Amino acid sequence: MLGRLLVVVLALASACGSGPQAPAAAAPRVVCAENFCVAHPGDWEVVEVGEDFAVFRHPAALEEVVASVGQVDMEGLVTATGGTWPRTTDDVVRALWDLLDDGNADLGSLRLLSDGSVRSFGTFGGGRMWHRLVPVGGERGVGVEVRAPNSSWEAHADVFLDGLEVVRSP
Repeated sequence: MLGRLLVVVLALASACGSGPQAPAAAAPRVVCAENFCVAHPGDWEVVEVGEDFAVFRHPAALEEVVASVGQVDMEGLVTATGGTWPRTTDDVVRALWDLLDDGNADLGSLRLLSDGSVRSFGTFGGGRMWHRLVPVGGERGVGVEVRAPNSSWEAHADVFLDGLEVVRSP
């Protein structure tokens, strides 16, 4: 009994983590760039939108809670970890996690989606990161990531990850 209680306490402590707790995610808004549109919680600030990227942050923790969407050189990620191209999208995501935080990131989960994209979640540098990679042809992809200090931000991350729509090249 004491062992189970300790596991529950440790699980709750790791779920809360440090940093601000997330407020309820506001109604989604949509931002578009040349080859993607992404939904984001309406209480997030749009820092910058370029031709092929977008950057967001949350006013509750301007430096700790950030999101970005942009182009991904999938071949570059794989070769940076010593792999050879071509590889599957899930292999590319594993390579990304291997490169994060100088190799000190911990990939917690990885899920292949029916559209060919891959969602992942893990920890790095005491924080949490949610990521989705959508392949768009050849070695190119579009990725969205949300970084926060603790897992209370998961509902916010889901808005970004579920709300990424890629305009595929002809």
